Amino acid sequence: MFGWLKKRSVDKEAVRRWRDAVTASARLPEPYLKGWVPDTIYGRFNMVAVVATFAMRRLRACGADGREISKAFAEMLFSDFDHALRENGVGDASIARRIRKMGEEFYGLAKAMDEALDADAPQKAIAAVLQRNVQPNHENAMALADYILPISEQVDALSDEAALAGPDAI
Repeated sequence: MFGWLKKRSVDKEAVRRWRDAVTASARLPEPYLKGWVPDTIYGRFNMVAVVATFAMRRLRACGADGREISKAFAEMLFSDFDHALRENGVGDASIARRIRKMGEEFYGLAKAMDEALDADAPQKAIAAVLQRNVQPNHENAMALADYILPISEQVDALSDEAALAGPDAI
């Protein structure tokens, strides 16, 4: 009767695999070397947010277990963001404000990417989102959209079992 009060147990290994796969994919040098994404802490944050959107979208499609993993995955990412800010000298007094701002940007970008992926012409819609949020240059935003769309397709192609277990790489 009170089963809904129990907290669901989340596969921590799956969460770690998703975090590792997303951050590894977001750190690949091509977008930074070609100038599609600024090689700054915020440029890297934006790439993590974009690739994480694909992961969270796929996990949501796996039902309740996937949503729980997605939530734990987001929490782990923000713990990593907090750690990175502290390593870069952001003081305790402003950490909460910075993390809140990053959360707003992260979820705003994720929502816009979700809508773009559902659009009739996802490449153009994604490029428009990227141009507003990551890369103001239209040609570079289009090139970045061309670069990340196959990542989205690769994540979408994961079976439910693979998504719930967490990928080794994407």
